[in-house]
Amino acid sequence: MTPETKYWRGDSLDRHSRENGNPALYQDIPGFCKAAKLDDIRKHGHVFTLGRYVGPEAAEDDGKPFDEKMKRLAAMLREQQAEGAKVDTVIAANLKEIGYGG
Repeated sequence: MTPETKYWRGDSLDRHSRENGNPALYQDIPGFCKAAKLDDIRKHGHVFTLGRYVGPEAAEDDGKPFDEKMKRLAAMLREQQAEGAKVDTVIAANLKEIGYGG
């Protein structure tokens, strides 16, 4: 069992936080664990897929504007797509050379 499960259950084993030595009580950790209420579970049709309850891990703000990041990422994607097209051409030529080209 993970320590978080033990804390959630109220077990007294190792009740100290690894980070700061304070008593470790259960708390939800985005992207890792959540104590879902029965009403939430009912709303999801009793499906226990973790992502429905836990959600994504909290993202740190790097202070860079979204528009700037998207422009950089879009340019990187275009470069990778161009490189992928070159690799596809080489693979197709190699397959043709060994008798498996279309």
